[in-house]
Amino acid sequence: MKRKLILLLLAAVLLSGCASYERVQNPPRVTVGGSNTVAVLFFDNFTDDYAITHEVEQEIVKTLSGYYRVLPPSETEWALVRLGLLRGHSPDRDQAVRLGQMLGVDAVVVGEVSGYFQPVTQTPPYPTGRTKVDERTGQLLTQYEYLESTKVMVGFTGRVMETRTGNVIHRLRVEGQADTERKEILRFPYEWWPPNRKPTAWDVPAPSYSQVPYVRQSAIRQAVSQFTADLMPTYTWVRVDD
Repeated sequence: MKRKLILLLLAAVLLSGCASYERVQNPPRVTVGGSNTVAVLFFDNFTDDYAITHEVEQEIVKTLSGYYRVLPPSETEWALVRLGLLRGHSPDRDQAVRLGQMLGVDAVVVGEVSGYFQPVTQTPPYPTGRTKVDERTGQLLTQYEYLESTKVMVGFTGRVMETRTGNVIHRLRVEGQADTERKEILRFPYEWWPPNRKPTAWDVPAPSYSQVPYVRQSAIRQAVSQFTADLMPTYTWVRVDD
């Protein structure tokens, strides 16, 4: 079988001759035009988490910067103030055109974060399968653990407004979700539990939120990737004959 595979590979090389492949960039499905300069404005926040919009904005800037020249919200604030636009007030068509003139950009990105959840759940204790004999009492002791799950869900709506006309050229409602699990040995009040004292859910410590920042970033990255997919170029491999 291995010999046949090698012969097939050799045949493929011989048939390909001098052909080679090159990676070709294809334009985005939604084109901004002009100098490919974009400004990301402040997103409105309809959640109880005060920092979530800032993290969404920064991830959008980071992603779009792979193809566009992007102005972050900190560089656009002066223009918003001059137009009297604050959080909660998205620009209309005329204001979008004016922002384009003031900032020298071809499009502005606006939106609102409407959903954010970060539940941390725990299972009741269950045996790990490890046991040992208590040397003092002769009892068979059992080790228990519990499973802690951290899940983060982020939802936002984003819009891209062309500054030449003020029209919305891209609008999308997206949701990102990420989760992680970790097992923890139950160590209090015992690490090894006697047969007459099996642990219950009351013996499980309070949930830990230490995994939230990592999971949160993954969920935001997933949502932003959905929103920017049609704004970013795609790549294909094309055969080139020498």
